[in-house]
Amino acid sequence: MKRKFSRWYLAVPIVLLALCLPLLVSCTSSQSSSQSEFYNAGNADLSVTGAQFDQYWLFRFDTSDSVLTMALPSAADIVDNLQSPTAGEVISFAVAADGNNTVTLIGGTNVTVKPSVSTVAGNTTTTMYCEIDSVTSGSEAVTIY
Repeated sequence: MKRKFSRWYLAVPIVLLALCLPLLVSCTSSQSSSQSEFYNAGNADLSVTGAQFDQYWLFRFDTSDSVLTMALPSAADIVDNLQSPTAGEVISFAVAADGNNTVTLIGGTNVTVKPSVSTVAGNTTTTMYCEIDSVTSGSEAVTIY
């Protein structure tokens, strides 16, 4: 008597895996909650520290009453707060001016702010890029585009 093997026993585990896979992925995947994304400066000028600059990617200002400024940290402070900085590395961040007035960026020591991003117009959000030009101790330099 010849035994006939059916392939249904392979189909059942495959179907169960396909049904359970989304549940397993959602249980094991997690989003990083250690890094904040948003800094609300309110209606005041802000002097950003290197730690804040490296931590937040959006700085919001309430510019409904007056023109505000955002003083950036020194290049050394920015570089010192990065885990493994390299020349050519780029950090993106954004500045939002929520109101009719502007936000003016002021570069710290060895921080070059290009004219195209030195002022954020009222009622706009501008994405900027901080390129690390030098990580050499004592001569760190960055450029904001």
